[in-house]
Amino acid sequence: MNKATIYFHSGTGNSFRVARWMAETAQAHGVGGEVLSIHRKEAASEPVGDRVERGEEAPPRQPDGPACDGDWVALVAPAHAFTASWAMLKFALRMERGQGRQAAIVLTRAGTKFGKRRFPGLEGTGCYVLAGILAAKGYRVRGTLGVDMPSNWTQLHPGFAEPAAADIIEHAKAKTKEFTAQIVTGRRCLGGWLGLVLGILLLPVTVAYLAGGRFLLGKIFFASPRCTGCGQCARTCPNGSIRMIGWRRKRPYWSMTCQNCMRCMAYCPECAVEAGWSWAALLYYTLSVPGVWLMGTYLLPHLPAAIAGNKWTLAVIGYLWWLVSMAVAYALFQLLLRIPPIHWLFTLTTPTHVFRRYHEPETSLEDLQ
Repeated sequence: MNKATIYFHSGTGNSFRVARWMAETAQAHGVGGEVLSIHRKEAASEPVGDRVERGEEAPPRQPDGPACDGDWVALVAPAHAFTASWAMLKFALRMERGQGRQAAIVLTRAGTKFGKRRFPGLEGTGCYVLAGILAAKGYRVRGTLGVDMPSNWTQLHPGFAEPAAADIIEHAKAKTKEFTAQIVTGRRCLGGWLGLVLGILLLPVTVAYLAGGRFLLGKIFFASPRCTGCGQCARTCPNGSIRMIGWRRKRPYWSMTCQNCMRCMAYCPECAVEAGWSWAALLYYTLSVPGVWLMGTYLLPHLPAAIAGNKWTLAVIGYLWWLVSMAVAYALFQLLLRIPPIHWLFTLTTPTHVFRRYHEPETSLEDLQ
């Protein structure tokens, strides 16, 4: 083994930091380590700003290039709804054949701390789904690991205070370095079996999230009146899911490709990105009551009998109707936010406007870019 290539998907820096720890440990054992974003296809081991200041331009790299004998590949990503993030799943499916190349999988999960006690998150099926994909492509999976980093789900709860976050990170660092040392020295370290069992039991939650929940969560974001229209969120979104729209004053608009990575919320210089709790309740009601009534009144009676009598066809039509209804409702919501009293009403009725934001303390936007 002479080189480690570590691909990461990270919104707030947790997975990026784990990837860097893995590269550092590999280098300490005489194995070259390179950290690459699955989105930018260039080395992330050095901040982009440093290269620009020197007048250098790193040539773009192709992360899913042909495998090389003796090289080791690692995938590092957050766990979303008890499996790997959708972006990393797609990346793994697009990777080239492994040709016997060694591989490791690490998922960062939502670690928490209350008082003096730390509580683990749950990676669920994520490690072994990715391991299965890589094994089918001819990689030899040597290790899987779920590692706790501070939970960044600021849609739901405030970010942890600095001492609690630092404690979780310090324990994650030790665990990651121990795992990486075992892999680069030729040992197997296939962990996360309990997480896999629990993930299988929670599979309905995972499927619901991938099929609809991730779209719904992306459609509760909006910018509060504190937004200056700087456009940082749109420029740095790893999935290109945010557009700046408006006539005189542009504001961010989240599309259906949002993966809830929390980067926009974590790094907004004005803390203006909100997750609307009151809007989420209204959206759920709109999709559940008026949306179903409209479908039953104006769509279903006009379907051919062969389609209307097939429950699977009706399920697909209902799903598509739900997605379209959600997109239309969100567009109308964004128009309503142009009215200042309504804008303030939705801002003040969500607790996220007072939540502490979180991103990995040592990770800047330039690192992630």
